[in-house]
Parts: sequence; C-alpha cells; structure tokens
Amino acid sequence: MQQNIITLTDESGAPVRFELLDVIEYRGEDYAVLLPADEDAEMFTILLAAQDPADPEDYLFSGIDDQKTIDAVFEKFRKRHPEIFEE
Repeated sequence: MQQNIITLTDESGAPVRFELLDVIEYRGEDYAVLLPADEDAEMFTILLAAQDPADPEDYLFSGIDDQKTIDAVFEKFRKRHPEIFEE
C-alpha cells in the first residue's frame, strides 16, 4: 500500500506527519482519517477536510467537537477497510 503522508501543525506550532488513510463523505462533508506517520501508534485521528478557497488543490483541516460524527465516520471507515482491523 502506498503511503500518502501529509504534514499538519499541532496546537503548539510543531509539524506532525500523518498518513492519510482515506477521505470519508458523511452528511455532505469530507472527513480525513489519519494515522501518525512517525510513531508506532494505532490511534486514528479524524478531521473535517474542506477545500481551501484560496487554493482548490489544497485542503484545510479542522477538529470535530461532535463525538457522534466522529463515531459515524469511523464506522464508515471501518466497514470500508475491514483488512485494517483483521488480526
């Protein structure tokens, strides 16, 4: 599987690399499912992904406060990629 690595900036301004696993559409919006690229972690991160109006080739990512949305997006991701969750 080819890795799609993106670099985002955390709250303290430090760059953090993520592997973009998929973009899931839910209720008319796109959500990025990410995994830390530089750690051996299994903690998924889900962010709202909106096209940058200043650069249509780029996306702006923002956090999600609604746990129900996070859960629904993760469930769609899990169903789309059962191979990731097989033991």
